[in-house]
Amino acid sequence: MKVQSNFSRFNLFWIGSLAAVLALCTANSFADPHPHYLITNNDSSQGNSATFYRIVADRFLKEKVVVKTGGVGVDGIGAVATKRVSILDDRDEQCAFVSDAASADVAGISIRTLKSVGTFKADPTDSAPFGIPVGHNERFLYAGFTGSGTLATYRILRGCKLQFIQDVPAFGLLGGSMLDFSVHKNILVMSFQDGSIGSFNLSGGVPVANGDLQFSTGHMQNGSFPAGVDISADGHFALFGGTNVPPIVEVSDISSGKLEPTVVYSNLGNGGGSEAIWLSPDESLLYLSNFSSNSVTATFFDKSTGEVTFGCISPTLRGSAFEAGLATAAQFGTGITLFVAEPEINVGIVRVRAEDGNCSLTETPQSPVSDQNTVTLESIGVFPPRRF
Repeated sequence: MKVQSNFSRFNLFWIGSLAAVLALCTANSFADPHPHYLITNNDSSQGNSATFYRIVADRFLKEKVVVKTGGVGVDGIGAVATKRVSILDDRDEQCAFVSDAASADVAGISIRTLKSVGTFKADPTDSAPFGIPVGHNERFLYAGFTGSGTLATYRILRGCKLQFIQDVPAFGLLGGSMLDFSVHKNILVMSFQDGSIGSFNLSGGVPVANGDLQFSTGHMQNGSFPAGVDISADGHFALFGGTNVPPIVEVSDISSGKLEPTVVYSNLGNGGGSEAIWLSPDESLLYLSNFSSNSVTATFFDKSTGEVTFGCISPTLRGSAFEAGLATAAQFGTGITLFVAEPEINVGIVRVRAEDGNCSLTETPQSPVSDQNTVTLESIGVFPPRRF
């Protein structure tokens, strides 16, 4: 009997210890052994910086360090769809590329050392008073200078440095400046402030216009301006958010290497616009940043057909009167947690649940987290990034 009692206590001890270890591993699943960061572009006119937050247990943000880019941003709310942070994660390099709009350059930050490695200008005539969208295909980084209407190509070098190669012109059909773009392997798809969209071939590194510049169907039908851009993992579809209320999403088949006329999907809830958009890692959901209704929407996305249908909308978020850039915490599934840049200085944290054709978006008790290093937070990124 005594031996059995000791054995029971022994088992209970190890069961309790194992439970504690599993709980600790779960809590630090994104923090150990490899760091997991949310990275902001603080876009400050007093000297720009990027704030690195550790992501713990996929929903807690703990400020790690503020890295000065060496450049200068612009205060004030600009185009909230413009992605001003681009994250590189490959076998050789882990980098955050952060654009500095006022000084018209791109900063390279080493994620291994959490230090800036320099700022990199393009052509001396390039300017960007409205923000600089950035994106890469692992070999080259592309930066859109919204003032000069130029698309710059940089070669990505070791140590997160950049080498400027060449500018090409990038204007809409009516001369509108670019809003946002997305890069997938050898194609770059762009939206413009005049309601038009277009794409570029990247097979030679420097972009070459595909000759498919066109007004989006939504713009022609009801005056919506395509804004945020994303591309499906297989490169089959380009997706566009829009400015209309209630929101619409436009989808173009790009399997030919060029943009086809967009298909408009409406009846996506009562959110205030869909300017910034973001596909979940498994592409089952497309998230919409409802700029003017202080909420976010999840729509179901069929990656085989490109169809978009309404899923769910969050309650009113606590952080701000506006919602801007989006990023997901995890590299799998729905992303588990959706982070939302909220001008002026907050990051919203929204839990995502989806099962059996239903979904829900719930702001966490930890939300919002304030970033005291910014005036108008519009763009964020996550490391490790989504895999496409």
